[in-house]
Amino acid sequence: MRRDMRRDMRPDMRRMRRVHTSVLAIAALAVLIGFTHAARADVQVSCNVVEIEGSSSDAPSLDPELKSLEKKLKKPPFSSWNTFKRLGAQTVTLSMMKAASVPLVHGKAELLLRDVTAPGSKKRRLSLGLLLDDADGKRVVDTKVSVDLGDWFMLARSMKSNRGQVVALTCKLL
Repeated sequence: MRRDMRRDMRPDMRRMRRVHTSVLAIAALAVLIGFTHAARADVQVSCNVVEIEGSSSDAPSLDPELKSLEKKLKKPPFSSWNTFKRLGAQTVTLSMMKAASVPLVHGKAELLLRDVTAPGSKKRRLSLGLLLDDADGKRVVDTKVSVDLGDWFMLARSMKSNRGQVVALTCKLL
């Protein structure tokens, strides 16, 4: 009789082992996912934000501090101006999903670090949310962008008197 009981119990024990193994695998996966999210939450980047005023004049000029951006400023939409003056530059540290405000001469910018990825063997890319308000507090830009770490991202908007505001930014991992 005992042998019969053992035979009857064997399928139950096998089932229990499978359930136990599945539970352990799910728990291990949850721990790995938790570590991945914790690691991403700790990511910080430092962004250099440069505000530039563009205008058109008879004597084209470029502020010497903008020499590294000269090629980009000669391409559309920035090429609609031929004179560029650096109004200011600031460095801001961004943490994952925490907005940072940057005061500008012609309003303010708000940056949000959404994600940092490393697709394949390519350079790491940032996903950023970018809001730009004019001096009156009116929202003039609300966009999301993905850029390579270390590359410059630039956006422009027209202002009165054939002038324009250019906001350029580049970021690096801390």
